[in-house]
Amino acid sequence: MAKAVFKRMKLPEATIQMVGEKVPETVERIESLNSPKAQQVYRVKFKDLEPHAFIVSDEAEKGKAKFYHYCEKNEKNSQCTHLVLGAAIAEKVGFQVEKASFGFDIAGIEALPFPKEDKEYSSMNSLFELLEPVEEEPSTSSTAPAAAIPASPSIPAPVLKRNWKAGWNEIQEHLQNEGLSTRMISKLQARRAEIHTTVGLRPMTIEPQKPNFPYQGEMLARSLRHILKGKDLLLIGNKGSGKDTLINTISWILGLPMTVYVGNKDETKESLVGEPAFRNGESTFDPSEFAKVIKYGGIVNMAEINMLVGDVTSILHSVADENRVLATPIGSIHRHDHSVIVGSMNVGEGYQGVKELNDALKDRFAILRLPYTTDFKQLIEKKTGLDDLHALMFLEKVKNAISKLISEESQGHAADTLRGYIDAAEYFCDYGVTNDTKTEVIEDYIINKIEDLDEYMSARDMIRTEAWKDFPTSKEEEEYMKGAM
Repeated sequence: MAKAVFKRMKLPEATIQMVGEKVPETVERIESLNSPKAQQVYRVKFKDLEPHAFIVSDEAEKGKAKFYHYCEKNEKNSQCTHLVLGAAIAEKVGFQVEKASFGFDIAGIEALPFPKEDKEYSSMNSLFELLEPVEEEPSTSSTAPAAAIPASPSIPAPVLKRNWKAGWNEIQEHLQNEGLSTRMISKLQARRAEIHTTVGLRPMTIEPQKPNFPYQGEMLARSLRHILKGKDLLLIGNKGSGKDTLINTISWILGLPMTVYVGNKDETKESLVGEPAFRNGESTFDPSEFAKVIKYGGIVNMAEINMLVGDVTSILHSVADENRVLATPIGSIHRHDHSVIVGSMNVGEGYQGVKELNDALKDRFAILRLPYTTDFKQLIEKKTGLDDLHALMFLEKVKNAISKLISEESQGHAADTLRGYIDAAEYFCDYGVTNDTKTEVIEDYIINKIEDLDEYMSARDMIRTEAWKDFPTSKEEEEYMKGAM
């Protein structure tokens, strides 16, 4: 067993602070020894080292500490990054590492006279934004009355205390696979725990659940960072860019129950907030689901927000800015800390009834433009499990034919539908790939979305020319070509 040699450490403060930023990415656990003794002991588990490291206060000199650890470099009496990390951790708990051990082997570290049982230590992970190990338990809930909000409409609803740990490990794995930092995941874990304590499931909300294929890509981390800062989101993208998938994934990660609104030209301020009512001889109003989300928390998915007229979207101004209130006929609703508004809108040609959002509204949102996936076959395979290369190439050819029709003739926009291709792929998975099923998916999931007869016939012809020469000619098509239609 090698005997430790202690060397004095004098590290620049700037270096300690800079390396300290890396603690969440390099350290798995930090714990303090439960001991009544004056000497304080902190146990550190680095991700790349098996034995624990220890920070031990110096009994003779107040505010000073020693750092014990083993790594291959240290065993050879060389400097390593663990030394600076240890100094940064010590500084966070109020000590300066004055001396560090050099030349220890593993046996020497394991023989240190400090308790080894986990129960002897208390976690300090939250102080350092490290992830706490989660032992998942069955989801349970209990009811408690919601706190009353002065001068707000009466919207009776219980707060259900839910178990945030249920399903967390799978969520954490997805976040890690998407490259989110440990510090970021730790913040999301804490936010999820708060939400499960204060935001309940109401009858008209959609319960958070894992999407069949959770959103992948940089927009996930960007969206979550904005939400942690208290910002609402506006998602812009073509059909198939994953707007709904992203919103559902956010709901799953944070545990936010969801309410869906689809924009339409007939929506009014009154219908968005609630409808007038008359009960017990008094005028009142029945709050909308949107109003309930604002008061009790959750996520509201405002699909096609650009279908709403400007005087309707203006109701969102005071909700999304620093006022955080929703005006109603009988008082203001103060916004719940864990209510999130996500507006989404398609862009491009082929969308009827859309309007430009006013600058005042856009100014209150973080606006994300979602990219359209570049690998069509890979996306379809991930979303449906279809791994038949012939079938995937067939669907891609059909898609390219529709894209050519759109670009060359400005026709067929309605058939530019990712959902249609996903449905087609799932159809192939269930019923196989035959000439009959090829015809069925082309017609039933893709080109039958085109209502204009001339466009529809152009789409059939383009698919036959560019994608599948054996695409059968329908009776309707024969009549059309004869001029009978």
